[in-house]
Amino acid sequence: MNASRLGILVAGTAAIALLAGAAGVMFAVPTSPPIVATVDLERLFNNLDVQKTEGERVDAVAVKYDGELDQLRGRIENLQAELENFEQGGEAWLKTSRDAESAISEYQAIEQFARLKVEAERAKSMRTVYERIRAEVEAFAKAQTPPIDMVIIDDTVPQLEPSTAEAMQKQISARRMIYSSDAFDITDLLLARMNAATGSGG
Repeated sequence: MNASRLGILVAGTAAIALLAGAAGVMFAVPTSPPIVATVDLERLFNNLDVQKTEGERVDAVAVKYDGELDQLRGRIENLQAELENFEQGGEAWLKTSRDAESAISEYQAIEQFARLKVEAERAKSMRTVYERIRAEVEAFAKAQTPPIDMVIIDDTVPQLEPSTAEAMQKQISARRMIYSSDAFDITDLLLARMNAATGSGG
């Protein structure tokens, strides 16, 4: 083996050793147990002031379209009542009938659009609240001394719903926790923290 090939082999071996060492650092097994907390996500979600605010915003969208539909419904009823005043098949009757059909079509279109719009706003609201929760949980965990390493959703809280054997099996299979001590629960702390921030305009 000549000197050139020997130099390449040595350099390659050194590089492999360096990479292996770096990998060992990157993927080192933790030497201490993680600090874990749990949260009742459903209770947190439903009792946040920001959730109530978002719910009111979605309700306002629904009320807006309900008002438009009420006006159209009244117009349709008036047009249908007018039809009784005209001879069926006459010019006035035909015009009023066309107006009623047009109003009904408009009503159906707005009703469908409103349903989709409200559903989209509700989904957007849920996502907004969930993202706020995630951000706040991360900030809270990092602010502790020592920091909390992991926050787990406590899915032992919701009761199993009475159902068929197949549905019950699905409920049980969906559970990821069997037991959690209340000592690790930070739901109330997060509720107080997030609602205080909302009240102060945060």
